Amino acid sequence: MDKMQALKACQLFTGLPEENLKELNSIAVSKRFGRGELIFSDGDVGEGFYAIVNGRVKLFKLGPDGREQILHFASNGEPFGEVTLFAGVSYPAFARAATDLDVLFFRRNDFKALVSKDPQLSLNMIAIMSYHLRRFATLVEELSLKDVPARVARHLLNLASERGCEVGDCIEVELDVSKTELAQKLGTISETISRTLGKMRSTGIIDTSGRKVRILDVDMLEEIASGLRK
Repeated sequence: MDKMQALKACQLFTGLPEENLKELNSIAVSKRFGRGELIFSDGDVGEGFYAIVNGRVKLFKLGPDGREQILHFASNGEPFGEVTLFAGVSYPAFARAATDLDVLFFRRNDFKALVSKDPQLSLNMIAIMSYHLRRFATLVEELSLKDVPARVARHLLNLASERGCEVGDCIEVELDVSKTELAQKLGTISETISRTLGKMRSTGIIDTSGRKVRILDVDMLEEIASGLRK
């Protein structure tokens, strides 16, 4: 793992001069996790945070019945667990490697010493944490105020916005998770996800082939996502 290249690719360290990156390089610890390996648990002491070099991480909570609620999938260049830096608290969720995973680990005390000397690094931390706060606020709104079809429609539209491709008169996206994981992320069960996608397919809004979804009617999907149409 080339730590300097990994640091340059991390969202948290965007815009930092070479000298700062060298300081970060001196405290970064390379770690590797196998797919399915638990990185930390909800309530574990927050010893530091991670930045993803290669792979994906699933961040989730467990309900009283043991059911998972997926909060976010973090991927290349994204930090996770950084909330413990300032609050000095335990990790607020579980983190599990969704794929084979390479990360850089930064111990809390080492990183705080650098932040105290570098205002740009402090601003980057605030920006990243503000982004996470907005994302979690949106998640709470979706789960509490919108029905499953609206959540599924919004997820498809978000995928289209992030990495959809034009195919003729439609937009093609690929589901980034399994139906089970998508259900956990959207607060439902996989059977409901299948029925919802099936209804959208039968009404001509989408077409599906495996994990590929072609959005045939973006306007209709927007109406469902906005709760204007069931």
